[in-house]
Amino acid sequence: MLASLKFIERFITLPKVKQNYKINGKEIETQTYDLPKITPYLTKQGFEIDSIIKKGEGLETVVVGKIEKAEPHPNANKLQICQVNIGDKENKQIVCGAKNAREGLYVAVALPSTILPNNLEIKSSKIREVESNGMLCSREELGLPIIKEVDGDGIWEISEDQQGGKPQDYLNKYLGFPIFEVLEISDTLLEISVTPNRPDMLFHAGVAREIAAAFDNLNIPYTKNTFDKYSLKSLIKSETIKNDAIKNTELKCGQISFSAENTIETPAFFMLVDSVQVKPSPAWLRNLLENLGQNSINNIVDISNYLLLGFGQPSHAFDLEKLLSKNQNEKKIYLRQAHENEKFTGLDGKERTLDPSDQVISDVERIQGLLGVLGGEFSKVTKDTKKIVIEFANPHPVAVRRSSRRHARQTEASFMFEKGIDAAERFFAAAEYFALMENLQNIKPVYCGTVHSYDKTKKPQIRTEFPIKKINFLSTSQEKILGTNIISFEKQLKILASLGFELENITNTSATISVPTWRSLDIDGQADLVEEFIRIEGIDLVPPAPMVTFTNVNYDDKQFKYFEKISSRCASLGYNEVISLHFMRSDEYKKLKLESINALGEPVALLNPIIGDEPFLHTTLIPDLLRKVAKNLSYGNNSGQLFHICRTYQNRDIEGNRIFENNNLDQSIATELKNANISLSEYHFAQGFSYTKEKTQKGRPVETPRLAGVVFGNKVEKNWQNTSAIKWSLHDILAHVSSLLNCMDCEPFIFKIIDDKNKESEDLKFHPFAAALHPGRRVGIFLKSQQSNEFISVGWCGELHPQTMRNYEIDVPCVAFEINVSLLIKQLNTPKSFIKHSILTQKFPTISRDFAFLISESITAKEIQDKVKSSLENLLAKETPAIFQELNIFDIYRGKGVPEDKKSIAFNILLIPTERTFTDKDIQKISNTVIQVLSKEFNAELRG
Repeated sequence: MLASLKFIERFITLPKVKQNYKINGKEIETQTYDLPKITPYLTKQGFEIDSIIKKGEGLETVVVGKIEKAEPHPNANKLQICQVNIGDKENKQIVCGAKNAREGLYVAVALPSTILPNNLEIKSSKIREVESNGMLCSREELGLPIIKEVDGDGIWEISEDQQGGKPQDYLNKYLGFPIFEVLEISDTLLEISVTPNRPDMLFHAGVAREIAAAFDNLNIPYTKNTFDKYSLKSLIKSETIKNDAIKNTELKCGQISFSAENTIETPAFFMLVDSVQVKPSPAWLRNLLENLGQNSINNIVDISNYLLLGFGQPSHAFDLEKLLSKNQNEKKIYLRQAHENEKFTGLDGKERTLDPSDQVISDVERIQGLLGVLGGEFSKVTKDTKKIVIEFANPHPVAVRRSSRRHARQTEASFMFEKGIDAAERFFAAAEYFALMENLQNIKPVYCGTVHSYDKTKKPQIRTEFPIKKINFLSTSQEKILGTNIISFEKQLKILASLGFELENITNTSATISVPTWRSLDIDGQADLVEEFIRIEGIDLVPPAPMVTFTNVNYDDKQFKYFEKISSRCASLGYNEVISLHFMRSDEYKKLKLESINALGEPVALLNPIIGDEPFLHTTLIPDLLRKVAKNLSYGNNSGQLFHICRTYQNRDIEGNRIFENNNLDQSIATELKNANISLSEYHFAQGFSYTKEKTQKGRPVETPRLAGVVFGNKVEKNWQNTSAIKWSLHDILAHVSSLLNCMDCEPFIFKIIDDKNKESEDLKFHPFAAALHPGRRVGIFLKSQQSNEFISVGWCGELHPQTMRNYEIDVPCVAFEINVSLLIKQLNTPKSFIKHSILTQKFPTISRDFAFLISESITAKEIQDKVKSSLENLLAKETPAIFQELNIFDIYRGKGVPEDKKSIAFNILLIPTERTFTDKDIQKISNTVIQVLSKEFNAELRG
């Protein structure tokens, strides 16, 4: 919320302090706001001040001047030599090229040493051999908005009211004074952080009310101003408008009759005004709006903006005669849903294609407004407008928010509707609108009347009753809620009254509190009332007290404890957790080289994406992690470890039925989404959960919790101990993955994975993610089913393919993994068959034997370990009773003397005899068994 203290002063007076300037040798005294008596109280009451902007600061040496004489420049046809009076004994000679510079004109003079907003420093200089001691400025050069039709192309004529000026008699008293002070453009703007439950703080009347409450509590003197309510002086009161709106279904404005049909059940009424005079707004209104970043359009449009910023009451004026109809003397407006692909051109000149869920205002032929968001180009108010119809509708906040987001157009009005307006003040806003027109026009506007909108059965669609919420407030509430007594009950009631609450039935122990309509959304009970008076008095007065309680934590999500366990293990392995939104881009599958957008499951399309280029809920966590790697690299973090654990989503239930049949119909890939062909991997819809408390999961989208991790750059940087950096490898990450699965009591099995289904075999498994990974450095992670003894795919691990890294702008080695956590949880909860182990004291010497084999390059260490262990099972159980302790590979050699497609691998096995000391014959039998099985299974050759 950007709040102008000058605007707030239209409601209450604010404390000020004197400020002295020395300009051109003169001492000039002005006043400025005493911010230490304003901003700390707003912060204390729960509204942090994010920044303070002072309009006119740094431009104190731009002063009021009057051109006493203007002569042609002797050496330049387009220049003039102006003698400018700035209140000194002698005039300033300034060379100016503006066409409108003339004798008698009051101007803005930038004195030497002034630095303008465009960083131009003004200096005394010679222009075509004529001395010039300053600059005559235009509004644009001073950083002020320009209206071409009003301000022209020349210097600023500060005596013109419509240009934001003052009368000549007034200006003549202040020659040489700072122009921003003289023209009352100087202002202090507070950027206030407003919490979502306080929409009443999104406009200036609400901020003024909050400041006044602080002043009342601290006994700081102030006065309430009444000139903010122009309707007090008008004959057309809010009650008049309300009675007309209840009574009238149709009425005439001049020769034109008007009515409004409403098929969307949105309360709305319309005020009609004749004899409208459209002209530029006066200086006070223009300066007020422009300081708050609003463009001044004309008096009619500016009144709407004034009521919105001042009272939080959105409205929109249509040119009645521009509304299309079959009979030009019978006009009708329709509040309805938009049609499929209907076009709408807004006030910003852009044409938009609408959705059937958009709510619009239209005439018989075309749309004239996107309800609650934006007015239409074809019915806007211009200088030729004579009759207007002003709309006061109360559209649903959700409908406004969706339309605003869908069309990427958030306006001040749409933001106000989204947060919640005070509907009880709509009739006051209409009365104020008409009263302001009376004040800003030279001719008296004619109030034609007000009509309500009606549905197809002629039932009025208007809201006129606003029940007041009443709370029985007890004197004991303070101690009960805060744990102590801080202020008296009398002072509590005084603070509540200063905030606009009405008090009735007051006794020493209780009072009936009526909640004002602008606080009806967030004040609900005694605790809320206690919060109100304690934030005014000071939350720091509540004494600290230790909370002593014993409780058992019950997770809403029963899987949460597993997520915590896995996250803790990731952190212990050196990973940093990532928290992200659950969205992904439509081209992620192309960047990952996947065969289709459905390769990892059909994504759920968002109806109203928060981020425009991320229209889907994610099916994998990897793309987001890779973008974060690229972000780290761009910031100079060249190595690191990241992980993310959260849910992914599919447009299927666990039986494979599509949940949203119209999923993403407005995207070009809708057909591709519908024709999903998902491989039987851990990304299959049957391998997830449906989070629901209903008896069946059928018809609920699959939400699969996944864990993804990525390491990039160097594992160990180059230092005095390491002559070169050590990069991350696939084996490092496999060790991490094994540790993670072990913490979930799961034993991983590793298989190579490929991206070609036709080449799948017992040792090579197809995986949909394999195409994104380096062909020689990718593996699948499997668990062994306790029931069927089959291998179940739970994830993958691998180094990214060079093309994948280029697609994500990653230029360092990057290894990633992703695991389906739901499968780990299912495996963890599956009954297991346990082998009973006896722990005995070792009685016999350990047997250690070393082997070295020449073996194929394609054989993995895991395969060697499994074959050796399985081949010795029978032998160790019956003939040579022993426990197989470990197999440790201590050397791998490739090079001279070893064929290119082979490697030399040396390993050691350790056995612990359980019944007797082994003889040489026993040991030889064990050695022969190992040699035979490796020679037979892998064609291995014993070395040495």
